[in-house]
Amino acid sequence: MIPTEVVLSPQSYAKVVSELAETLGSEGISHLQLAHHLALVVSIQQENTDLVVLKELTPNPCPICHRRLTFLRETIDRFESDNSNQIRCSMGHRYPGELKVYYLSIFQHNAGAELEKPVKVCPECKGKNIQYLGSDMMFCLDCDWDSGMEPRYQIQRNSE
Repeated sequence: MIPTEVVLSPQSYAKVVSELAETLGSEGISHLQLAHHLALVVSIQQENTDLVVLKELTPNPCPICHRRLTFLRETIDRFESDNSNQIRCSMGHRYPGELKVYYLSIFQHNAGAELEKPVKVCPECKGKNIQYLGSDMMFCLDCDWDSGMEPRYQIQRNSE
């Protein structure tokens, strides 16, 4: 699962730009500078905002050679632009797959108290890189484990 885009409201965008300008000691930050700083596409919308768009290809690892997919952004772009509904692993194997798109809220409006983090070690890979998105929403940065997050939107392709 990788982040691919940040969607902000005009108010949130102004706040993020002013905080970044303050942090960098600059007077003004352009849209391109913000996108470069975040290493993500940044869009400004009036509705359905303050989100990070995460995408995930499944199955991962490859069911043929059992290697994890590499270069995920490029692999996802290729999968989205190709109409074959096939994932290609780094070893060249092609297999049917699915792209899941998750929309996660950036700002926690009730973030007054520090959350207790019950999971400190990934149950699958035993890594310690657990990312919390809320009190019960978490995922591992080292593998594909997550706490059962369901995609709010899912791209499906019709096989021809």
